[in-house]
Amino acid sequence: MATITVTAKDSASAMENIFEQLGEDAYIIETTKKNGEVSMQATNDTLLLKEKSRSSVKAFSKIFDSKLIEPSPLPKTSFAEIVSTQDVLSSNELSSISKEDFKILRNDLSSLKSMISGLMITKPEGLKVELGHTLSVKLMQSGFSTELIDSFSSHFNELDEEKSRFAFLRSLSRKLVAPFAENIYDTRIIALVGGSGSGKTTLSAKIATCCAEAKRFQKPVLVSVTDNTNKSTDDLKAFGRLLNMPVKQVGMEAIPSLLKQEDKQFILDISSEATKNLEFLRKLSELFSPPEFKIIQTIPGNFNKQMITHQTSMYDQVEPLVALTKLDECELSPIELSALVSAGTQIALLTGTRSIVGAIAIASEAILSQYLKENC
Repeated sequence: MATITVTAKDSASAMENIFEQLGEDAYIIETTKKNGEVSMQATNDTLLLKEKSRSSVKAFSKIFDSKLIEPSPLPKTSFAEIVSTQDVLSSNELSSISKEDFKILRNDLSSLKSMISGLMITKPEGLKVELGHTLSVKLMQSGFSTELIDSFSSHFNELDEEKSRFAFLRSLSRKLVAPFAENIYDTRIIALVGGSGSGKTTLSAKIATCCAEAKRFQKPVLVSVTDNTNKSTDDLKAFGRLLNMPVKQVGMEAIPSLLKQEDKQFILDISSEATKNLEFLRKLSELFSPPEFKIIQTIPGNFNKQMITHQTSMYDQVEPLVALTKLDECELSPIELSALVSAGTQIALLTGTRSIVGAIAIASEAILSQYLKENC
């Protein structure tokens, strides 16, 4: 049993010194900081600890083992039960020494968090000075997933950095672009689905304008498809008046008979719950062949990774083409693009929302590559 005092440049070094001398069962009695150095008094004498009327601080390794990597997590504590570090520091019941302990611990934890956030696990052959300057690392740091980088690594390993980066973006574009997307305006029935505020109704009007210019059919008919005909379709009607196009509001059960008019082109703006939409789209897919019927899902550029994953999983069974909307308001980051690739997305259209006429592009490898080069 012994009591020792050690001085070191920081608390971590001091604690390491204590553990070497007293073992991991050591208890910190007092911590002070003077002239830029940390001084710690510690003991492994339990009798001495009982004589002191202050609660002991367990060794850092014990705290780490019991709190941070506990195999059976404890139930979540309500917010009201949590005492913040700031509350502890401002408590009048604590001695000045205890407050100093908390400050040192908080600073150490902040340093650890900073160091951990910068860590990167690599294979042994990657342990070299130049690692941080490789394109793979730079792409990873920008937000692209490691799986995505690895899958395209063969396309750029032998090129210089700038050419490698563009080769990667071209490969990514090739993966994302829907084949034969340029034929979409020749499709007789185009059904649009998407979440509220995703730009679906605006895109319906844009597509109708492009279809009218293609003149493959008679003037397109804008159709608001709902499971409740009492729902408001004011936005779609306003677009119809502006574009001089007919607008109909039809319940889901009446759509199949309407679509049998083979001399007309229909743009369906579907607004209902995802489960009802999915069942409805399945029925239409059975009634009409793929060249005659296309499904487009709108995904706005301001969606994060979680939202993209959630939205694409809702309709993955009917394999819709994707229209990236609101690109004039926000930009997709590499994190979101990685999510789109992971979801098996096929992008057909790129569009903004500030203009009804124009501002819509058929997705192609060249166009998407240019967009990625400018924004990623």
